[in-house]
Amino acid sequence: MKRIVIFAVFVFLLGFTSNSFSQYDFDLNDLEGNSVKLSELNKTGPVFVQFWATWCVPCKEEMKVLNELWGKYKDSGFVFVAVTIDDQKSLSKVKPYIESKSYKFPVLFDTDKNVFSSFGGQDPPFSVFIDRNGNIFKTYSGYMQGDDAKLDKEIKEALAIGKK
Repeated sequence: MKRIVIFAVFVFLLGFTSNSFSQYDFDLNDLEGNSVKLSELNKTGPVFVQFWATWCVPCKEEMKVLNELWGKYKDSGFVFVAVTIDDQKSLSKVKPYIESKSYKFPVLFDTDKNVFSSFGGQDPPFSVFIDRNGNIFKTYSGYMQGDDAKLDKEIKEALAIGKK
């Protein structure tokens, strides 16, 4: 009887864990107006979601580092997506900025900040790292020069989680 109860609790927790990802799943438009779902991005590997804005200087510094790390690990399944929380006044600056830097990673729009808020974001840059199993691996508030070594290490750790 004890084994049955333990098994039932395990199955319940397993179901809760897999359903918990759905509360964070989002469907946002990219620069071209295409719909992008977090759950689809997560199928290839861990996803690093950076919430940023064109007026946020630390966001732009972090983006440079994340672009380099994405280039280094994208063939391993690492996904980086930048989600702008620019409002309607500054929204027109997003695409020209991304193009001026020749960034190729996905850029999504969260102008009402609903997704940003659902993850607990308060000020950009705010980032959420989701492992390949759909679990939140790490969250980050702010950015400082030198964080690239820490991020590099954590990308390697996330790529190892759930690897077949």
